[in-house]
Amino acid sequence: MHVAENSLSLTERDRRPIAEMLALAVPTVAQMASYTLMQFVDTLMLSRVGETEATAGSNSGLLAFSIISFGVGVLWVVNTLVSQAFGRKDCTACGRYLWQGVWFGLLMSVLLAPMLPIAPRIFRALGHEPILAQQEATYIQIVLAATAFKMIGTAFWQFLLSVDQPVAVMSATICGVAVNAVAAWAMLFGHFGFHPMGVAGAAWGQNVGVFVEMSLLIFFAMRPQLRRLYNLLDWRPRWAEMRTLLAVGIPSGLQITADVLAWSLFSVWVMGQFGTGAMAANTFMMRYMVLSFMPAFGISTAITALVGRYIGRGRPDIAVKRANLGFAVTAVYMMTCGLFFLLGRHVLIRLFTNDPEVLATGAELLIFAAVYQFFDALYITYNGALRGAGDTLVPAIATGVLCWGITVFGGYAVAQHWHEFGPAGPWAVATIYGIILGLFIYFRFRLGGWRAIHLEPPPQTDRLPDGIGHGEHGDKYQFATDGHG
Repeated sequence: MHVAENSLSLTERDRRPIAEMLALAVPTVAQMASYTLMQFVDTLMLSRVGETEATAGSNSGLLAFSIISFGVGVLWVVNTLVSQAFGRKDCTACGRYLWQGVWFGLLMSVLLAPMLPIAPRIFRALGHEPILAQQEATYIQIVLAATAFKMIGTAFWQFLLSVDQPVAVMSATICGVAVNAVAAWAMLFGHFGFHPMGVAGAAWGQNVGVFVEMSLLIFFAMRPQLRRLYNLLDWRPRWAEMRTLLAVGIPSGLQITADVLAWSLFSVWVMGQFGTGAMAANTFMMRYMVLSFMPAFGISTAITALVGRYIGRGRPDIAVKRANLGFAVTAVYMMTCGLFFLLGRHVLIRLFTNDPEVLATGAELLIFAAVYQFFDALYITYNGALRGAGDTLVPAIATGVLCWGITVFGGYAVAQHWHEFGPAGPWAVATIYGIILGLFIYFRFRLGGWRAIHLEPPPQTDRLPDGIGHGEHGDKYQFATDGHG
């Protein structure tokens, strides 16, 4: 059957809500977890070389993602815009929004290029030991050199998810992670004719995996049926669509940047007050915490698509139901992870190290990670739902103020003035932040102000064939820009 026909049948089919959500969420979880799995594999392999190498890879990997996270956050809104266009049967807009995302990603990559030579200064300024800082600098420069691959891949991933092509997303993800694992193993340890490259090998292996994933996503999107149906040859920059992408996407990008950069500084600056051993323990604990919340971000991304789709169909009531269902699934998953963190904390940290001090600290920090899970599920799920509705500005402000005010500066103050509590002190503060932010985002969604937000479509539109993205009021639903707050 042709891809277009498959797309038609998927949206016409009367699927149960849980099946509809999982059809998008499972491949999206795999895609969201791909970058995390690549870093986990790198950290695990580097831990066999030494704790310094593993800490360097983790610290610089997190900081590298925090640097590109603004672009990633903006490109996540490709999901919102294409999903709403898909819901109202506007096929021309689907392709145009994809290409505006690609153009933005390329521009972001060009603007980041001048940062590569100065990246090593960041770690020296943070006071890291010379050997650690040198390895961190090597890793981050190599990873940031492939920013364009990550940006373009993100745009195509969000597009494919929005037009009901989750299997393509999963296939590209599996191949990318597999290639990364093999490439990192070969270059890190010196197999298949490579000389052992250590930290540099892990970074180059990750770049190879990201490039393969991006290439496959482009291939799946550009198949003839999808190319014709969704106007994918309309690659020219268009200001109307770009303006909408930036209006909704810039707050989204700032939100994820504020969040990721704050946690990066928490790891390399606040935890750095307790020495390399504490940073190593935090690194190993964060590997598990990230494995917990990144799949939850995958579910959140699926919820963004579903909320956008049903808003495009004129059914915000169903959008609310899908958001609540997504939270239920996410909460069960993350609370299960929290239980594993609590009960298996010593075994989990021992996979990375046998150092008694690092083991004790890492196991203690996993207790905080366990407590954090439920409230993180609140934040991740309902923030994704708000993004699907185009409500990105206020969540961005709240995240930035709370994360920097409480986690970074509050955590640093505790580390300085109550040093005797050790790494547990800043993590107690960070847990309070998670509770407050989770409750804030949940109540913002429940209050329903997002229902008043309308996203303006381009003036020239073509409609999808009947049955694709149709809803009870889908043909009548009109959009006009009236704010994103």
